[in-house]
Amino acid sequence: MKKNIRPVLAIGTAIVLLSGLTAGCSSSDSDESSAATAGATAAGTAAPTDAGTAAPTDAASESDMAAANYGSDGGYTYATDVPDHRLLVLDMCDINTQLDMDSIDFDAISSIYREGGNAVKGDGSIRTIEGFTAAEGKNHNHDAYYGQIGAIDSFISEALAGAGMTQGESDDVRAQLIQKGIQNQALTAYVNHELVSALGKGSNGDFEGAVHNWDEGWAFYHGVDGTCGPYGTGDKRAENYATLESDGKTATANANILAAMVTGRDALLAENVEGATEAAGEVIRNLAVIYSQAVIRYATKMTSDLAEGDTEAARVHQAEGLAFWRVIEPIVGDVDKASTDAINTVFQLSNPPKSGTEEDVRKALEPIWTSLDISAEEVGTLQ
Repeated sequence: MKKNIRPVLAIGTAIVLLSGLTAGCSSSDSDESSAATAGATAAGTAAPTDAGTAAPTDAASESDMAAANYGSDGGYTYATDVPDHRLLVLDMCDINTQLDMDSIDFDAISSIYREGGNAVKGDGSIRTIEGFTAAEGKNHNHDAYYGQIGAIDSFISEALAGAGMTQGESDDVRAQLIQKGIQNQALTAYVNHELVSALGKGSNGDFEGAVHNWDEGWAFYHGVDGTCGPYGTGDKRAENYATLESDGKTATANANILAAMVTGRDALLAENVEGATEAAGEVIRNLAVIYSQAVIRYATKMTSDLAEGDTEAARVHQAEGLAFWRVIEPIVGDVDKASTDAINTVFQLSNPPKSGTEEDVRKALEPIWTSLDISAEEVGTLQ
């Protein structure tokens, strides 16, 4: 695993693009449940593991965990109590089960999205994915970028109803927009919200709250089942691009995100906002790697489909590319307008699928990679 957090050239730019961070940022989500005391010094970086609870890695962390008993997921040891946050990803697992059915029950998926069921809060209420995506004033950039309150919810809700941009589209197109919209747009925006909230609270001297928000960020990225969250997408794309760690299953980008999350947690425990800000920038940089891989892959699939005369498959893959692009577009879309316009031309459903777009997409992403100090080698080559 890569443990060094590089001084990213555009960390400050990335944070600003992410949320318009100010010293007054707060997290209404986290304020619903009181943050547990962040006095236990969490474990050092552990190797990524399969989904579930990872064991402490040294004697000091064992002692801390025994005192705090906050658990860990995927190699990250929580410094605060985030019980229901860790379980939210199970709603996505349930949605994936529905989407894998021979006949898709969109009403059942809508119920899981809107009503939840797995993430029960301490007061007995249920945390839902829609509760975040439809909310106003969250610390992500989707609403400001798209000029719409609840922009992510609108994207998902249209696909659930077969309305708006999905009117007249096949169930397969709708299913991909829903799956990628929830697992990737919604949960990654949740991560971004928590990191920005953590930095805002740290800047205001509330380090207890800051560490709690930071822990929530990992809970939404990996949680108790890493396969159903953005972490799972990272591993799949790394397999497509031969950018796995030596274990043959963990994306290098995920290893980097884990290392950055541990570094940022420890920086906030030490009341070091600058260190946490650098770590947040590294998380953003590696998210850009993962979702760059995704958009290139689905542009390539579109071309292959059309070469085989399969316009229906091309349309489905166009929809997947659109959903993946919208994970990072609100963060990087203003870096280079020509690049953003080119990518949107390829994936917007108002346009028919087109051949030969993968090179256009990769070329359009290059200015964005330059701004975030991402190398072509980190993105890799589609296998």
